[in-house]
Amino acid sequence: MRWLTAGYIDHYVCENCHGIHLSELQELDGVLESRLFVEHEGAMVTTEIEVRPTALLSLIADLSRLNMNYPSLKVFVDIVDDNLPRLIVADYLHTQAGIDQAQFLWIMQQTMMATQQLLSEITELGFLMLEDEPEKTTAAVH
Repeated sequence: MRWLTAGYIDHYVCENCHGIHLSELQELDGVLESRLFVEHEGAMVTTEIEVRPTALLSLIADLSRLNMNYPSLKVFVDIVDDNLPRLIVADYLHTQAGIDQAQFLWIMQQTMMATQQLLSEITELGFLMLEDEPEKTTAAVH
C-alpha cells in the first residue's frame, strides 16, 4: 500500500474482502470492482465489468481478439446465475523472486492503462451495461 501511495495510485481497503480497491478504475462507467490482491508468491489485479446480456454472444465471439490486442491482460467472461454477466480483466505479477518499487509501479500503471483502453473499446462496441441507459420495455406480441 505504501508503494501505491508513493505512485499516486488512489486506493482503499474495504471490510468485505482482503483486496486493495483501485479507485481510479472503480470510478469508471461499467466497472463494478477493481482490486489488487497481494499473495505470498504474487499479486493479481482484477477488474470486473458489467456486460449487457444482449451483447454476451458478440462479446464471447470477440474474446480471442481482445486477448490478442491486450497481451498483458487475461480477459474472460464470468456468468453467475443470479447476476448480470461480467467481463473479468486480470493481470498477474510473480513476486516470489523479488520486485522493487519502480517495477511494481510501472507494471501497475501499464495494467491500469491497458484496462482503461479495453474498457473504452468495449464501450464503443456497445458491450457495457451502463447506468445511464434508458430501460427498454418489451411489449407482448399477441
